[in-house]
Parts: sequence; structure tokens; C-alpha cells
Amino acid sequence: MTPDTEVPEAGLRERKKQQTRELIVQVALDLFLKQGFAATTIPEIAEAADVSPRTVSSYFPAKEDLVFDLTAAMFDRLAARLSERRDGETTAEALRDWIAAETPKWGADEQIVRRRRVIFESEHLQAYSKRFIARGEEIVAQSIASDLGGHPDDLEARMASAATLALFGVLDSYKEEQAAAGPPSADQCGPAVSREEALELVDRALLFVSAGIRALQLARAEDAAVSPT
Repeated sequence: MTPDTEVPEAGLRERKKQQTRELIVQVALDLFLKQGFAATTIPEIAEAADVSPRTVSSYFPAKEDLVFDLTAAMFDRLAARLSERRDGETTAEALRDWIAAETPKWGADEQIVRRRRVIFESEHLQAYSKRFIARGEEIVAQSIASDLGGHPDDLEARMASAATLALFGVLDSYKEEQAAAGPPSADQCGPAVSREEALELVDRALLFVSAGIRALQLARAEDAAVSPT
């Protein structure tokens, strides 16, 4: 096999893997919505997708990953973006840049509303989802602590991180609107907001967070200047 044929074949394999992954998610969501998350087994998903249970588990080691795999990947990208900040770039500024890069991905996911309906109907998944908020708060707290020259467990970093993570409620509504032709029912997902409304709220919230971080930086610098050596 020549190098010229290796690249197309590698690309074909990756496309087939992605197609298999998407099919598994689609049939899993169908089953979750039909019979419930807890009542659905990996062998049932595998049979419906015409793959082996081992194939399902190789793509999704935990059954919850079938619902939250995109969420996990999103937070991975957030961690990478905040760790690669430019000199002088605040956490809030980097987060705004990350949001701008993420929004096109949300519009491409047709399963968002269905995933959230599955979560809404499962107490287990609702509890499971909290670990992602906790992870997000940890990622942001570490970044803000770096801004402040402090520790992620410092009260200031934790408070600013919690305020920042409140943005994800707004972004969830935007993702739902991007994915659905019409707004989902209020008992499933809460009120949907338009892209313009969501991004305006995000910008206002980030302005608040960024201003707070800079104020804390200034206060710490002033304290250091007057503290005895």
C-alpha cells in the first residue's frame, strides 16, 4: 500500500467509526426515551445498533457516557482553552473566546433536546450531571486562582467560579434552541432563549466576572504594597 492510499483509507476508517458512534447514540436515546435509562441494557442497545456489546462499551465505557459524552468533551476543551491563555488574558476573556468557538458545534448536534429529555426523566442522570458542574467549577477556579496569584480553594476563586458557571444555564437554553425547530416544553428544559439574548446575557455576566477578577487583582496588589516586608 502506498502513502497516497493510506491517508484516504485512514480517513474512511475514522468516518466509519464516527458513523458507528452516532448510530449507537441514536438507538440508545430511542431506547432510553421508550423504556427509561435504568431499564435499558447495553446488550439491548448493541442489538438495536447491530453491533456487539463489546463495541458499545469500547465507545462508551459507562452507560452514562451515551448521554454525557459531548458534555465531557466540552469541558475537556474548556480546560485546554483556559490552560492556553495568552499573557494578560483573564479567565473571563478566554471563556468568551471559548464560547464563540463552541456555539457552532451546538447547532450541529440534533440530539441535544432528546438527551436533555432523557436526563429530565432520570433522577440518576440528574445527579450524575452534577459532577460536570463540579468539574467545570474546578477548571474555572484553577484558572481564576492563577489570575489572582492564589489557590483554587480560596474563597474569591470559588465565588468567581460559581458565578461563571451560572452561565451554563443560559448556554443550555441556547443549545436547545439551536437544536430544536421549536422550544422544548417548559417542564423539560426551562425557557429557551434566542442566540442574541443568550450571548448578550453571557457578555454581561462575563463583564461582571472579569471586572471582579481585575478588582481583586488590584486589591491584592495594594495589600502587597502596604504589607511589611
